[in-house]
Amino acid sequence: METKKNTTVAEVARKIGLNHLALKLLDYLDQYHPDLALNYDFIMERANYAATVREDMIKNSNGNSALLQEAESECTRVLMADLEFSEHDIIFGIIDEYYYEQGHAKKPAEVKELAIELRPQLKNIFAKYPTDDPDFPAEFKYDEMIDELTKEIGKLLQKKDELPF
Repeated sequence: METKKNTTVAEVARKIGLNHLALKLLDYLDQYHPDLALNYDFIMERANYAATVREDMIKNSNGNSALLQEAESECTRVLMADLEFSEHDIIFGIIDEYYYEQGHAKKPAEVKELAIELRPQLKNIFAKYPTDDPDFPAEFKYDEMIDELTKEIGKLLQKKDELPF
């Protein structure tokens, strides 16, 4: 992944310019996959490929409105391929709930930073589950994973909150 230490999402957005698909992907990545949101090359490659797929399908549609709609759907599918499952979103939700239950609600930006910070420490838990299976969220094992993550995140946050600032 090619990123500079001081790169921000806003800087990536400026570099992208007005490329609608790239900005759509950047917005999604910033919310659900912040580790990829600073990867300009990934964003542009994916957006350009999705645009090419859409253009090719439109050329072959002969004006058929159903095929034009299918082209837009396929473009979005290509743009978001393999990004449906978000470890970050799950961690974010658990952290947010933890502080809400403690009566110390935090701003979304603070929760996001904590989720980014804790994610590497939770990789071993995610690795035990089939998170790349699209049906996984509907399975019993998903709830098991959430329970395990909730317990571990609670421990990590308790340790973090006990540290003097």
